[in-house]
Parts: sequence; structure tokens; C-alpha cells
Amino acid sequence: MIKSARAAATAALAAPLLAAVFAAPANAAPEDVTLAAEVQGNNVDFTLTNNSQQRLSCSVNVAPAATPWNAVWDHNPLPSPGSDDRFTATLDDGSYQVDWFCHDSDISESWGTGNIGNFTKTAEPIFFTAPVVPDDGGTGDGDTGDGDGDGGTGDGWHLAPGSLAVLEALTAGSAALGSS
Repeated sequence: MIKSARAAATAALAAPLLAAVFAAPANAAPEDVTLAAEVQGNNVDFTLTNNSQQRLSCSVNVAPAATPWNAVWDHNPLPSPGSDDRFTATLDDGSYQVDWFCHDSDISESWGTGNIGNFTKTAEPIFFTAPVVPDDGGTGDGDTGDGDGDGGTGDGWHLAPGSLAVLEALTAGSAALGSS
């Protein structure tokens, strides 16, 4: 009886230690894998950062914001540990939503927006509109002539490229736009 009690006590004390040693690793931190996007006109420059300790399989999808399930562009990078993968999408004018996910080889850890598949949500979707209107009022010279040289109008209003020609034509009484 003493032997069986000793064995039971040893097993009871060893169980938590064995569970800690052989436990599966916890999911990595959300900041281990991130996606950033920078919009320049109709080009979107992406940077996928993998600070995890493993090679990943990823998917990045761009879809119209109104129909996020209808991707118009996708890319499937395989980033190595400690890498920054850079890639560019060229898109038509419009409002878009970016969803993405990455997972390790056995799908025990995952990152992304959680909107694709059944992967862990660690980030929000990225929303943007292309093209981006330049902040210099569309004049191209960096200053709108308000005298301060900062490129702004000083009133919070900015014109889209080409709109200045439309306004000039309207104020001149011309209904014809474009080349003649």
C-alpha cells in the first residue's frame, strides 16, 4: 500500500512538470508578423514583416471595400524569419480593403485580419482609396501661391489634379474642356 501511495504522489507531482516541458508553444505575439501599406497614386507598396522564428505561408488580398470577398489582386509570399518582404499592387481608381493572413507550416500559429479562412485575428483590415490626391493642391510645384511656401492653401481645401483647369474653363465661360 505504501508503494502505490508513493507512486501516486510521484505521478501527481510530476504531471505539471511534464505538462510544462511538453506543452505546445503558445501563439506568437501579434506584432511578430505585420503588414503595412503605403498608397502612392494608384500604386500600393506593401511591407510584410516576419519577426517570428519560422518561415511562413501568407496571402494578401485587395478587394473593393464594398465587396471585400471579391479580390481584385492577391499575392502569396513565403517570408523567411526576420525578413521584410516588399511588393507592389497597381490598382484602378476606387476604395479598397486589404485582408491578409500568415501561418506556420503546421498551422499551429497564425496572424492577420481573421477575415480569410479560420485564422487568428491579430490585425485590422487596411482601408484606402486610390489614387491619393497630393497635398499640394494638385499644382505639382509644391506651393499653391498663398505666400507661405508650405504647399497648402491655408484653408484646408485641396483640389484634385486637373480640377484647376475645369474651374478656369468654367470661370472663363468656356464649356469645352480638353485639347482643341
